[in-house]
Amino acid sequence: MRYTLAISKLIVLILGLVCISSCGTNEYEKIPLDSLDLKLKKRGNVVVKDILASINHSDGARFLLHKDYMTPMVHGRIMHNSELYSKTYEMIPKIIGKVLKYKLFQVVDKGLVKTMRYKLETDAEDLKFIELKLDINIEYGLADYYLYVTSNNGMLKRQNILPIAIK
Repeated sequence: MRYTLAISKLIVLILGLVCISSCGTNEYEKIPLDSLDLKLKKRGNVVVKDILASINHSDGARFLLHKDYMTPMVHGRIMHNSELYSKTYEMIPKIIGKVLKYKLFQVVDKGLVKTMRYKLETDAEDLKFIELKLDINIEYGLADYYLYVTSNNGMLKRQNILPIAIK
């Protein structure tokens, strides 16, 4: 009887802990753009310019490999999947067209990583929204990057068109 009571208390405790931990907010804090760390903002702008340049560069994603902000994780993924990145980078200009300008519209603080979201304006008429998202770590290194597209016809809804990390 004591054994059954102890097991039932343990089950209630585990369920309580699961409920408490899952009921918490999953929202990360957004950093107001006017109070953004200047070094982070500059790093983001450099990375965005380089990524946009790499899209039209003959080396594609390999153009980014020797940049001072490149982290081993992103470097390794580009090297390991070089053929996939090459094919993807060939298709990107056909999908999004020519990038006319970009604008930082949101920064999210995820602790060790800051996510910087940029809206890209292009000459593509069939796309409703294009976003380049950067994850910048605390050493101002590129932890990851994504290129999301949303089409006017609704077929693509914030679809990442870059190769993704296997986690």
